[in-house]
Amino acid sequence: MGSNLLVLPEVMADNFTRNQNRGTFAAQYENRFRAHMGVWANYSSMLHLNIVIEGREALPDQIVGEAFAFRALHYLHLNAIYAYFPTAIVEGRDFGGVPLVREAILSIEDVTFPPRAPINDVYDAIFEDVDAAVALMNNSGTRARITQAGAQAIGARAALYAGRWEKAIEYAEAVIASGVGQLSSRASYVDDWYEPVHREAIWYFEFQTQENQGPNTSPMSIYVSSATRNVPDYIGNGDFTPAQQVIDLLEETDVRAGLFIPVDLPQRPNPIGTVELHKYNGNTGDPNRDNITVFRISEMYLILAEAYAQLGNTAMAHQNLNILKKRSIGPDYEATATGQELIMEILTERRLELIGEGHRFFDLKRYGMDIDKTAVDLTGEVIPFTDERILAPLPTGDLEINPNLVQNFGY
Repeated sequence: MGSNLLVLPEVMADNFTRNQNRGTFAAQYENRFRAHMGVWANYSSMLHLNIVIEGREALPDQIVGEAFAFRALHYLHLNAIYAYFPTAIVEGRDFGGVPLVREAILSIEDVTFPPRAPINDVYDAIFEDVDAAVALMNNSGTRARITQAGAQAIGARAALYAGRWEKAIEYAEAVIASGVGQLSSRASYVDDWYEPVHREAIWYFEFQTQENQGPNTSPMSIYVSSATRNVPDYIGNGDFTPAQQVIDLLEETDVRAGLFIPVDLPQRPNPIGTVELHKYNGNTGDPNRDNITVFRISEMYLILAEAYAQLGNTAMAHQNLNILKKRSIGPDYEATATGQELIMEILTERRLELIGEGHRFFDLKRYGMDIDKTAVDLTGEVIPFTDERILAPLPTGDLEINPNLVQNFGY
């Protein structure tokens, strides 16, 4: 989550073009067969989480609450990558969600070989874990530790993915009401990305000096090749830069344009004039070491806008969309779209607001939309929603060990 899940959902979709400065994520950008996102190792982490949850009576509530929240987050990523979303499924190619492993394995006798659970059963388990976490935690302490609001943010995103609109509203409104993270103002929007703790952060990863990601894997280096305000002498790799199609969506008054910065120094991997995304700019003051915001308040307003629109409550959808658009475009903005046009406007707003944060591939997938990379600065291919490459392949080794697993279509 400190790099791959910020970058791969963007470059596998249509938000970024590759500069061929090196080979990083080239296969995913080209949507090559079997080149995908891989989070099956989440099951290894869950071996530990399940033991923590099993021993809950001997542990502080905060620790157990974190374990429930992390397990929910693990299953959120697993289901999003290896399964279809309930909102868009290709008939005949749906082999379910992912296996549910929720009991502690304390000896070899405890090992089971579960099949893939139905997609909605996985989401039910996610919500169960989120609610357990919420009941055990509060909103005190640092936002570098997951809080009650952080768990509710996981629930809001999961409910959006599941198409459970009322539940998405319930969780997102609880996050906003918590006061954990404050919406950036029009005046502070760009500056907030340069702060060690983003104003909007509900939960963020805090990277210590010894945890510097280095130029090979940091999102700063992947997205930026030239100087940033925090690191004026910076030279990164700048592997991926915003597609022209995205840049063209920015209106003249959009404050977010302040994060789309052209290279203006020579001897950088990208030529002068190349527009780069500066959401990751060394906000700790060190190159390749950003504290990374995982959930922020703007996403919650977008979830509310989409969920209300899906429920046919246009007035509330407009109200929440206006909060962001007035901040981004200007105070005179008023949403007027209805129906499918409103949904598409919200998806465009998500594309602009959340670019570089790991959402675009999943947004297209949730709506059964093709990945259109035919723009001149992309790969020139259209990946239909019916293509087997939309789902990741399950690992061969696990399929050999577990006879109850079924591989995704086409692999």
